[in-house]
Amino acid sequence: MIEQQAPQLLWQHFAKMSEIPRASKKEEAIRAFYRDYATSKGLEFKEDAIGNIVIKKPATKGYENSPKIILQGHVDMVCQKRDASNHNFDTDPIALQIKGEWLHATDTTLGADNGIGVAASIAILEDETAEHGPLEILLTVDEEQGMGGVHNIQPNWLEGEYLLNLDSEKEGVCTVGCAGGTDLVLAKELHYDNEARGIFYEVAVEGLKGGHSGIDIHKELGNASQLLAETLANYAHSSALRLATFHGGTLRNAIPRSAKAVVAIHEAHKAEFEAHLVAAGTALKARLKNADDHVVVSFKLVDAQPTQDAESSQQCLNLLLLAPCGVIRKSVELPIVETSCNLGVVTVDEKTGLRIELLARSVTNGGLDIIRTRTKALAIMVGAFVEEGNAYPAWQPNLESVPFKKLLEAYQETTGEEMVVSVIHAGLETGLLGEKYPHLQMVSFGPTIKGAHSPDERAHIPSVARFYDLLKLLLRKLK
Repeated sequence: MIEQQAPQLLWQHFAKMSEIPRASKKEEAIRAFYRDYATSKGLEFKEDAIGNIVIKKPATKGYENSPKIILQGHVDMVCQKRDASNHNFDTDPIALQIKGEWLHATDTTLGADNGIGVAASIAILEDETAEHGPLEILLTVDEEQGMGGVHNIQPNWLEGEYLLNLDSEKEGVCTVGCAGGTDLVLAKELHYDNEARGIFYEVAVEGLKGGHSGIDIHKELGNASQLLAETLANYAHSSALRLATFHGGTLRNAIPRSAKAVVAIHEAHKAEFEAHLVAAGTALKARLKNADDHVVVSFKLVDAQPTQDAESSQQCLNLLLLAPCGVIRKSVELPIVETSCNLGVVTVDEKTGLRIELLARSVTNGGLDIIRTRTKALAIMVGAFVEEGNAYPAWQPNLESVPFKKLLEAYQETTGEEMVVSVIHAGLETGLLGEKYPHLQMVSFGPTIKGAHSPDERAHIPSVARFYDLLKLLLRKLK
């Protein structure tokens, strides 16, 4: 059992979190749990209108005059599961399993992002060996679906001077900056013909790894939606093909692992179309070798259903194929991705029309403008429209931050090595918190977590223990 691993307090709290459904925008149960927890421990707490919670703990002896410190993490998790899984994220606990030095979930995301950071913060409240100044444990909601919690946090609600964000995912790396981002939705009404003509196929691209649309975007992983659009568009450019439905991805911040479409072709082209799909599958396996080796293109005959005409179908597929996706620009100043875009969720059907959900990220405002411009240009070409929302700013590095300097000292002291200083291509809540509380001095760090936002998510158990010890030492140093 994971609760028997060190540090036991942290793992006990993480195991408890894993029993409570906590999908983004569905955090009622986990919020109630922490309200009850604070009351049972006699700790002061408060909750704002959107559901962010702050639990306060006085300073330990000798630290009464130390700066006030905020430990911050988000309680929601990305909910992804393998195609064969029957897991219900609204009701079922996450099934934990230990494999060697790693903690996994059974066929779902683990929720270590950011459950480990939250569990560490709560463990500090109970740890009799922890020494620290006055604490605020800030538990935010809706981070994974657009940072709704920190978007709505009010000025003057927090009292801390230093903020330790515990939402980083690589041991030995100190994060001092992150990309900003924005959601873009490209939508278009479609016209369907109820006359069934030809033969109908369901075509799927499956078996991909998926992953975090920020920190994994440079790994040349396959995007199932774009690969399926490419496969079908390639055929539609020379032979008539009518599109009925297209569905890919489940979250705008996760790289799609699978996508399916229903299309109609002329019956006389049956052998040609099937040969095209077989060849496409072979080509994708060769292209994605050592990156996404298990990609599969599958197809089967299905019943007839309403479709668009061939011209509109080709327009939809071309739009999906040309939408901004992947790394757009690398930084020339730092070894990081500067600007990217994820083709996250795609829906094409008679009821919804065309809907493409994109998540653009950049460490510069100009980078986000590039994605906005390209997306709007595509929309104009096909008579679609674009909506934008959930924008959040980049977190600009402050190398004079006291928590940053003390973290480097603490890491050097415990390991004898220098900590890596990083700006990550992912969104952290620090950007918005820094905008609302410009006086805050912030730093972010955490244990090693791999495969976040995918069913391959796993946490390295020994690194979690070292992360917790480092957190305790840092709190002692912030006197």
